[in-house]
Order: sequence, then C-alpha cells, then structure tokens
Amino acid sequence: MAQPDPSRSDHAPSRSLLLAAGLVLLVQGFSIFAPMAVLGGAIQWPDSLDFPPAQMLPLLREQLDAVRLGYGLYLGYSLLFLVTGVLTVRLAARPGPLGALALIAIGAAAVSALARAIGILRWLTGSVALAEAHGAAGLSAEGRAAVETMQAAINAWGGAIGETLGVAAFAATWAIASSLVILRDRQLPAWAGVTGLLAGVLVAFPALELFGIAPPVSIVVSTTGIQLWFMALGLLFLWRALRRSA
Repeated sequence: MAQPDPSRSDHAPSRSLLLAAGLVLLVQGFSIFAPMAVLGGAIQWPDSLDFPPAQMLPLLREQLDAVRLGYGLYLGYSLLFLVTGVLTVRLAARPGPLGALALIAIGAAAVSALARAIGILRWLTGSVALAEAHGAAGLSAEGRAAVETMQAAINAWGGAIGETLGVAAFAATWAIASSLVILRDRQLPAWAGVTGLLAGVLVAFPALELFGIAPPVSIVVSTTGIQLWFMALGLLFLWRALRRSA
C-alpha cells in the first residue's frame, strides 16, 4: 500500500494555526509604525540614533515620557518577532519534525529578538541615567564631557547589538533560512520564498557597518522591505484560513 504524502492537503495546518499566524504577522508588519510615530515626533527617530551626545542627551531628558512609551512599544514589537519567526517556519516546513535549516531559522529569530531587546534597553536605562546626570545643576564642563563620552560608548555598543546584529544580521539569517525552507518544502507559494530572499538580503545591508562599509540603503529602507514581507505572509495565511473555513 502506498504511503501518504505528508505534503497533501489532509496534512495541512489547522485553520486556527493559520489564523493565528496571519494575525501575528500582520501585527508584526504594522506595529513598527507605532514606535516610529511616537519617537519620530519626539526625538526625530531614527535620525536621532546618529545625533551627537551633546544634542541627544538634552532631547532625551526633555522627551523622557515619549521616549519610554516609544521604546516600550518598540521592545514589544521586537519580542513579538520570536513568535513571528517560529510560526512562519512552522508553516513553511513540511508537517513533522523540523529539519536543520528550519531550526537555524528559529535560532536566528531567537537571537535577533534578544539582541534587539538589549539594544532597546540602552534607551530605557543607561541613556536615561546619563541624560539626567548631563542636566544636573553645577556639573562642570569636564563632567559633562565625561557623560557625553559614556553616552557615545553606550550608544555605539547598544547600536551594534540591537540594530546591526539584531535587526540586520540575525533577522536576515532568519528571513533567508525561512525562505529557503519555503522554496524547498513547497508548503507556501514560490513567490513567498523569492520575495523573502530579497527581503533578507535587503535587511542584511546595515550589518556591513561591522566591517567598516557604509550600507547602500538606510535601516529604514531595509526594515520597510521585511515589514512588507510580513504583511504579505499575514494576508496569505489569513486567506488560507478563510479557505479552510469555507
């Protein structure tokens, strides 16, 4: 007797899983606009990531409530990426145990979420303390310069972990590995894999800074590409969920 093909429709994911994945991916895709709106209006984010400490610290102190709200939203968005990453891989892979490539993708998503969280926390902890110290009454010019030097170091360290490793390198690894799973296992349309590879390459460009190379696109452009991919996958999963319910 012939053995059943695991890629057949009777082994397709449940409607509830498709629905959950679709909603999570759409939330992931759209939720970036919340911190962008809050931080953009308050501190000119993301341009403020490159502001010198003498400009950034007073701005941070003046807009502290908005900074906490905006980066708090960004922290939630970043942690949600782990859920997004796992659900995408599970629906991209054949039913059954996950292979090495799928596990690499999930591992990259986990590291990306952690690195992003560490990078964001610099703005909610160390940078806040330095902003308050920078504005303290009676602080000498030498003391203010020392605070600014510490802020520059914290921002460079946190940016390398959060933006360069978390947002670029490991998110790109997840996107590329997930896209290869899509193209190999054929549980999702080929266009999802091809566009995912393009999004992965695009989001990887800012990681070139680790090698002293200026990326050809800004982090906003590279992030927008993967956000659009999230939305496209979310709509795909919701469409499949509606088809199963019909």
